[in-house]
Amino acid sequence: MMFIFSSCQKDMDAAKADEVMGTPLPTTGNYCRIESIWLRPGMPDQEFRLIGYNEFENPTFISNPFIATSRPFRSFLYDTWHRLREYREFYSNNTFETWRFYGFDKNGRIGVDTSYTFGSTLTGKPTGYFYRKISTLTYDAQGRIISSWNEISPDPSNPMVAPSTNMETFTYNADGNLVSPGVTYDNKINLNRTNDIWMFLARDYSMNNPFTATSYNTTGYPTNINVPFARFIISNDIFLSNSQIGYGCRPSFFH
Repeated sequence: MMFIFSSCQKDMDAAKADEVMGTPLPTTGNYCRIESIWLRPGMPDQEFRLIGYNEFENPTFISNPFIATSRPFRSFLYDTWHRLREYREFYSNNTFETWRFYGFDKNGRIGVDTSYTFGSTLTGKPTGYFYRKISTLTYDAQGRIISSWNEISPDPSNPMVAPSTNMETFTYNADGNLVSPGVTYDNKINLNRTNDIWMFLARDYSMNNPFTATSYNTTGYPTNINVPFARFIISNDIFLSNSQIGYGCRPSFFH
């Protein structure tokens, strides 16, 4: 009997592991993830970006066809609990644009965001960087970042940046959208809501998009965007002003 129970338990554990690895994020209806971004389609300077994911639906990279200053290759690293530990914006010559490290609060959320800007990776850690910013984050009851206390300091070998501190705050209206002067939201689902990491990086947990797209998919996410200004997460170069977004959608296991 003990042998049978032990065997059954192992099978159940394996099935549970397979279920976790193949389960989309909790949502209703269809689960969608952003898989491609076609910038300026059909134009001489068009670019096509791919977004990769692991088996736990966490993004692993954002490709860039022309790596250069302000146009890095982006990668994401996770710990054994599948929590984001590093976000890298790297070049191909052992240098980086931004390298972020994350620490967690007692609730398991990212409580400290430490970023290094423009430095070298030759030693396996940030060196020769322009400045470092340590951001201590505060969340509301809905799990949205509402403040960031930032401490900025230069690399010890770089006297060009003076140490400084500042506070950023984020306020949401009754519709659940970030209060931003001059922004008009649509009534569709914000594309950042396809993944909690996009919302975290953007510091924007809005329910709706801060623009009206030309078209949307059947789930309600924007697919064709042609507006004066729109930006994907915190990227300096992925502007969605004239773009097509490709999604991978399938029925969610959570209803």
